[in-house]
Amino acid sequence: MDEIIFKISKNSLRKESLIEMAKERFEDIKKESKIYKIVEEYYEIIKELITALMYQDGFKTLSHKMLIVYLQNNYKNFDSAEIFLIDDLRKLRNNIVYYGKKVEKEFLLNNEKDIKFVISKLFKTLKK
Repeated sequence: MDEIIFKISKNSLRKESLIEMAKERFEDIKKESKIYKIVEEYYEIIKELITALMYQDGFKTLSHKMLIVYLQNNYKNFDSAEIFLIDDLRKLRNNIVYYGKKVEKEFLLNNEKDIKFVISKLFKTLKK
C-alpha cells in the first residue's frame, strides 16, 4: 500500500508550509557540524520539496522511494545523475536513522555542491 502514488486535491497551503520548513532547515544546516546530521537534513529538505511538488500537482505517497520515482517521471528537468544522488541520500539517511551508521566526510566534500544545486532546482521548480 505504501508503494503507491495516489490522487488527492491540490493543496497550496501544505505546499507553502513544506517550502517554508525546507527553507528553515536549509538555513539551520549552516550551524551544524556533524556530517551525518547535515546529510540527514539535506535529504529532509529534498523530501519536503518533492512532497510540496506533489501537493502542488494533487498527488501523495507514503513512500520515500515513490517520491523520487514521482520526481523522475514527472519532472524531466532532473537528470539521472540528480535522481541517483537523491536516492543515494535517501539510502544514507535510512542507514543513519535506522542503523546508526555514520557518513564519511568525503561524501559531503564530493557531493555537497550537487546536493545544493538539486535543492536550488527544486525551489525554482516550485516557483513556476
